[in-house]
Amino acid sequence: MTTWAQRDDHPVVLVTLDGLGDRPCRSLGGRTPSEVARTPVLDELTRRGAGGVHVPFGPGWATSSERSHWAMFGMGSVAFPGRAALELLGIGGHPPRSTPMWHLAIRRGERSNRADGAMMITGRLGREQHDVSAIAGAVLADYCASIRIDDIEFEIVALRVGEWVLIAHGAMSHEISDTDPLFDNRHPWMRPLPIREAIEAGGAREVQAMRVSNAMEQFLLGAHDALRRSGIDYDVPTTKWASWIDGGASFADEVGVTGAMVTSSALYRGLARYLGMIEVDVSAPAGDLALGLSDRVAAAVSLIDDNARNDNGRIDFVHVHTKAPDEAGHTKDPAAKIAAIEACDVALTALVDRLDRDEFVLAVTGDHATPSETLLLHSGDPTPFIVAGPDVRVDDVDAFGETALLSGSLGRLRADDIAPLLHSLARRPFFIGHRPGAGISAALPDTPAAMPPGSRDFPPVPPPTYEESHA
Repeated sequence: MTTWAQRDDHPVVLVTLDGLGDRPCRSLGGRTPSEVARTPVLDELTRRGAGGVHVPFGPGWATSSERSHWAMFGMGSVAFPGRAALELLGIGGHPPRSTPMWHLAIRRGERSNRADGAMMITGRLGREQHDVSAIAGAVLADYCASIRIDDIEFEIVALRVGEWVLIAHGAMSHEISDTDPLFDNRHPWMRPLPIREAIEAGGAREVQAMRVSNAMEQFLLGAHDALRRSGIDYDVPTTKWASWIDGGASFADEVGVTGAMVTSSALYRGLARYLGMIEVDVSAPAGDLALGLSDRVAAAVSLIDDNARNDNGRIDFVHVHTKAPDEAGHTKDPAAKIAAIEACDVALTALVDRLDRDEFVLAVTGDHATPSETLLLHSGDPTPFIVAGPDVRVDDVDAFGETALLSGSLGRLRADDIAPLLHSLARRPFFIGHRPGAGISAALPDTPAAMPPGSRDFPPVPPPTYEESHA
């Protein structure tokens, strides 16, 4: 007989190879880097598990890493706080509540010969340009201290070379559009506008979005003039990643289990901190093609080992991330991406080897596709997805890569599908029709609220008689 103390569910390890997916490359004979790369470890995992392809928000929809991860974790129905706030948390900052924030970066620009004289972005600050970044930071800080626009005061907090978080104290809306073109070959430095949802909502929401968009336009034009007068080439300030934090979100409460992240960058540290996940930070050593993935895999193995030693400190979900394939894809050299994928393959050896003697669910996928041969930043192409574990029904696919996995038994998965699938394979599916708490979570919750102990002072109530119950 099973008692309450007995469990047979397993931990989940999700490895995200950032930007893994790709398009068929002409230089590779119509194959993708994943299909060309030598991946004996991923091939073995594919043979031992089930596969499919991951299209985070449906075929054709390109996405960013943070939005894909948010949904992959099982948080798709929870309001996303915004990447600027997560980046600020990730560097040890303290994002203010109920105050809008944006990512601010300086770019080099040039006036075009278009009829509107739009400013086109012609360069982005390199990581080694510390001196330019220091000058720009001082100019922007002085500018923020000198202005107040419609009772809104601006503050900057340094993130990285040429990048800051811009905080608008006194503003009551973050619902404005980006000014960073992101796609420099297509769009100019863009004007901030209130987003459609705020306009359609009307009332105070529309008014505040209009107020903030007007203030942002004045701020950025004034900052551009201040930077231009300083004499630096990078004098175009751009904003994106609008953020707003009212309260917080708990991974354990929303997903139902305790989670951990093995991190190496501000974004993922911030994500772990915002969600209250256990954080193990493993920095990426310089020159390591897989950006420290092997060390992060070792950290994930240690977390699994800790589960075996400590039932009270159980961790049911571990996330491991590497940026290597994405960064290689952005070089627009398929050979660089092949090399990155091959390095990641070697780094995953320890996890795949552990499947022989440990019972856990291991999944490997990408958060989006990063084409390595076109000018596209990201694309909505399918990304390989494979999962193995004790209860996984093995399919017939025996090679890693997009084309092979298109015929996998799992078909096309969206980001929202991943957490429920993995937790189900780990023997804790959420049971539709049963409500162990206020919400519906991706996994059967570990710690639903227990009934408080009742008083022993009241006499037991006798059950109703037959006549009373049938009256």
